[in-house]
Amino acid sequence: MPGLILRLFLLLSAFVLPVAGGQAADLDEAVYRRLNEALATGYVVPRYAALEKATAALEAGAKTFCAAPSRTHLVELRRRYVEASDAWQRIQHVRFGPVEYFSRSARFAFWPDPRNSVGRALEELLKAEPAALDPAALARGNVAGQGFPALERLMFADGTEGLLLAGDDGARRRCAVLHALTVNLARMAADVHHEWTGGDRPFLKVLAGAGGTDSPYQQPSEATLDFVKALHLSVELVSDHKLARPLGQAIQAARPRLAEAWRSGRSLDNVRLDLAAGADLYGAADGFSAVVKGPAKDVALDELLRRAFAQTRASAEAIQGPLESAVEDAKRRPAIERLVRETAALKALIAQRLTEALGIPLGFNALDGD
Repeated sequence: MPGLILRLFLLLSAFVLPVAGGQAADLDEAVYRRLNEALATGYVVPRYAALEKATAALEAGAKTFCAAPSRTHLVELRRRYVEASDAWQRIQHVRFGPVEYFSRSARFAFWPDPRNSVGRALEELLKAEPAALDPAALARGNVAGQGFPALERLMFADGTEGLLLAGDDGARRRCAVLHALTVNLARMAADVHHEWTGGDRPFLKVLAGAGGTDSPYQQPSEATLDFVKALHLSVELVSDHKLARPLGQAIQAARPRLAEAWRSGRSLDNVRLDLAAGADLYGAADGFSAVVKGPAKDVALDELLRRAFAQTRASAEAIQGPLESAVEDAKRRPAIERLVRETAALKALIAQRLTEALGIPLGFNALDGD
């Protein structure tokens, strides 16, 4: 296995180098339109539907727990939290369309959080007047205190079980905040799903009308670029943030509490979910893979991308978790460092070779900052 990983990494490194004399693909506008429609209807919308369902179940679980706090109900509530958080992980890399309205993406999950903004916002909520927990007021409030990271602190931080089950005013206040946050998440998820598919101007129609006079996209390939950014981000989140931040430059500089979900122990699970989501996006029916090996006529690149995603996923599965302790373990740390290298190479492969194959011109840092 180590030899295979090294050979693939070297292969990736060779392929991401600029190709001398390489020419961008000349794809017909209809190709981009079909690609956009396939990814929107076959990948994005089903995942928002799943997020809506999971957050609704989370809200119902919070209501049940707060009405009759018990260890049994808390275990069930935590299970529903994990399911809803996983559903978010599977679609969080899509940073265009309705999820960007009203700062929803940051409200779903304010992370990375280098200044402990989530902690401060949560403390403010716990001290605020009840009116601050009104759905409309909460939605207008501090974005850092509205999403999954805030909920994780309420439900999984050390000592929270005792605080939630204490049966006093403090416990009731915590439950009120907890339930309000789940209501907020469920409403956002339902709104995003609806705005993709319903209303006077569903975003599905916006994508289909790319290039029209009232479209934010001047041409269909601009909408395709948003999907490429989502693919790139699914890998970038892993390489640059979810692994690099807790890993540090050396084992002595490891920072396990910078892992995304160390309180719930889900940091490594999130890495695996992100890579799976990226692989699914690339391989979606009639999506990127079909275009690369079809109209773009680059079967070798398609095979390389598929192998690269498969390899990074296998490497993520090979890490012996939890991530928070593995970054400080001399025996387990090398597997994480290997995955960082592989995801960095895959990220470059998407940015350089996939965009060339799709004929999408990229400006300076076009894939950054989303």
